[in-house]
Amino acid sequence: MELTGKTVAVTGTGRGLGLETAKVLLAHGANVVANHRSPSQELDELAAKDERLHLVPGDVGEESTAEAIVGAAVARFGGLYAVVHNAAVTRDRPLITMSVEEWDEVQRVNLRGAFLLTKHALRLMMRRRSGRLVYLSSISAVAGNAGQANYAASKAGLHGLSNAVAQEYGRYNIRSVVVAPGLLNTGLGAAIPEKVHIEKSARSLVGVCDATSVAELIAFLIGPAGDVVNATVVRADGGLVY
Repeated sequence: MELTGKTVAVTGTGRGLGLETAKVLLAHGANVVANHRSPSQELDELAAKDERLHLVPGDVGEESTAEAIVGAAVARFGGLYAVVHNAAVTRDRPLITMSVEEWDEVQRVNLRGAFLLTKHALRLMMRRRSGRLVYLSSISAVAGNAGQANYAASKAGLHGLSNAVAQEYGRYNIRSVVVAPGLLNTGLGAAIPEKVHIEKSARSLVGVCDATSVAELIAFLIGPAGDVVNATVVRADGGLVY
């Protein structure tokens, strides 16, 4: 998983899995362009200590943010090797009471945001004839989840996006893969009610999944050992039983 000199853009790094992924990538020698929408003291402190971490605030649902992320990677580190699409929001509610605004906001951040950064990153990767794209999905996209029709649909959309990208740009040595975590011990996973947390963790063969382990998996897929993993969904749920 030697990533020294490789530049990776990661979205949604203000907390949770995105923040952990940035830390793990730095530990493996990568330069990291970290996008976040909300202030993060931990991220700011990390950037102050490590010049290989460059912060780009902004809403991934806006095209200007995608342009800024790619531009920062080139200006600060001379290029962009990989992108980790992690930014996501939830607006959970039974479908029949879900507003159009709640549906649209989840699609805008989770799916449109991934499309925009993919679009701008691919232009650079094609010229360099190499690149890696990792999309963070969810077990909700594979099995569904009551109260999360908007979230599950947006994450399932990433599966189709990733497969299309793999087919369109494989000839440029660009790989595209989806990682679908189960219940995590941080971020959105840590915010769910305790009763639901206990119920869902009991359905996994290993219980609640460690975010650091998922971040290490992402680093593996970006690194040389991940070259043969392409156009697929990698479940990182500890063997969740549906």
